[in-house]
Amino acid sequence: MTGAPGFAARTGHEPPEPVTEDRAQQVAQAWESLLRIRGLVQPDHSELPAPWERAQPVRAVALALEAAGVPICAVDGDAVVEGGAVVEPEERGGTRVTWRYLRGQRAVDAGEADLGAAADALGRAGWDALLYRAGRVRYLLVEPGRGG
Repeated sequence: MTGAPGFAARTGHEPPEPVTEDRAQQVAQAWESLLRIRGLVQPDHSELPAPWERAQPVRAVALALEAAGVPICAVDGDAVVEGGAVVEPEERGGTRVTWRYLRGQRAVDAGEADLGAAADALGRAGWDALLYRAGRVRYLLVEPGRGG
């Protein structure tokens, strides 16, 4: 989804970039455009992800998170520079959201509170997000919402 030339939703694999008012405006513009597309292509279910989002779920989920104000991780090489959500394809289908922390700042709950906030934001954006626990690893498995 393009809000402006050179705009792309951040997934958490990008190097750090300064947080600017321009970036916030680009994200807001891209999100608003996406909501309009939803209304045009599926007027009876505009609260749910549109075909573009279903075809590119990593970027769509990342945009939904960033538009909701959920911090997105930034890395420099392998080092976490800014902690936050990381969005990537899930091996079994869907999209996976994990949380990365700066060294020494990992939450006691292994990210459940941060992932819970991300799940709430995704739910409001029309996505289904379930929290999974695999040993000490916590992550969200995200799929397009099905509606009620």
